[in-house]
Amino acid sequence: MEPVVIFGIQFTLSLIAYALIAGWYGVPRLSRLPRALALMPLLWIHAFRIVGGTILAPGAVDAAVPIDFRTMVGYGDLATAVLALLALIALRTRFSGAIALVWLCVGVGMIDTINAIIQSVRYDVFTYSLGVNWVIVTAYVPALLVSSVLIFWLLLSPNRSPKAS
Repeated sequence: MEPVVIFGIQFTLSLIAYALIAGWYGVPRLSRLPRALALMPLLWIHAFRIVGGTILAPGAVDAAVPIDFRTMVGYGDLATAVLALLALIALRTRFSGAIALVWLCVGVGMIDTINAIIQSVRYDVFTYSLGVNWVIVTAYVPALLVSSVLIFWLLLSPNRSPKAS
């Protein structure tokens, strides 16, 4: 079987699994929370985009994987992880620009993810040895996409006030 077919099957099944988890468990719980609190668990998923920086480590992928691709993917993920951490801190401290930081994080992250998917096809990276990065792309990137959709949903929904306890 061609590597890109294996990738497609694994990616699709992971995407379906995360979408089901989100629909069955995430959305019902998050919809009951104030927006700032609901955003936090979703941002934690992006804070660990540091694993995408693995592609920059020597020997992590085949040396034939184009350096332009590795640099774009690695630094894009690291930048998004930093933005996620900043957004989490801003939400936790109730910083007035917290929601703007969340928008920046999810915007940069989504552009980076979509671009990485497009460039992986352009550079035909699935024909190279990707090591652990194969697992990152097939198991973690779908979680990033689903959580990004949920973040956009929360950002575009009317803000809910905290309920009195």
